[in-house]
Amino acid sequence: MSTQQLQVPSGRFLESPQILPTFFAVVLASSLVQFNEILFPPKITSLSFWAILAVYYGAFSTWFGTVRVSRSRPFSDKPMARLWLTLMTMVLVSYLGLMFFASRVADSPLSYMWGWVALFVFYLSNYYFRGRDTRLPEPVGYCATFSLLVLANAIAYSIWALVFPPVPDVANWVFVFVAFALIVTYRQLLTGRRRAWQPKSNDQQ
Repeated sequence: MSTQQLQVPSGRFLESPQILPTFFAVVLASSLVQFNEILFPPKITSLSFWAILAVYYGAFSTWFGTVRVSRSRPFSDKPMARLWLTLMTMVLVSYLGLMFFASRVADSPLSYMWGWVALFVFYLSNYYFRGRDTRLPEPVGYCATFSLLVLANAIAYSIWALVFPPVPDVANWVFVFVAFALIVTYRQLLTGRRRAWQPKSNDQQ
């Protein structure tokens, strides 16, 4: 299906394909005000700083990807398009939740770890339904692999925290940095492999 077939009829739902990137920009800019005390100046000895830095990396790289993908996958008024748009909005909501949990990660990283799991569930669901709607390639299998890694990290921490408490501070740092490494690797490899998945230069989110 060509992108011309996906053009949004005038006056229909989500007439502008930039509505979601704009929503991302407004929400992320507002969140910087909320968490400025953690980020500015950088508190490199604070676990919360590194936890929230991972979240912002993922959120901003997702925003940039959303800007790119809106050029090759315009939104439409179809029910399937509404579904994957809703799921993409839930990705943003998950990032906001992760920011909140990251600011309190020094108390317990448990909610923070499972926040990443929720995020990847919405990523994966969005790719699946967007692929069914547009009939264009999506990194479903690739995202599923990272989803399992994030889930394993959350389960491992949960077992330690709930069955063998307390978790030493050094272990909290290790689990937070594993989450950091997973989101950075996921977004970087996703960008690097975009051309292989989409030979016709359709950008992947």
